[in-house]
Amino acid sequence: MMILLERHTGLAVNPADVSSVVIRSSNGWQVLDVKMSTGERNQVRLTAHCFDGDDIYAVHKQLLEAK
Repeated sequence: MMILLERHTGLAVNPADVSSVVIRSSNGWQVLDVKMSTGERNQVRLTAHCFDGDDIYAVHKQLLEAK
């Protein structure tokens, strides 16, 4: 099962490969920081206010429920 992190790019991850996930502030933006078991990091900004934006809080919840 894959979880879509970013709609614009189509970036999706397998929750089994996620090492850690945290929501933090960066330069005034709320950012979902996803670290993979390989060490790779993916960061997605909160853009839920946009038509095709990303709701990082919903994605965070999906990742936690999938573990």
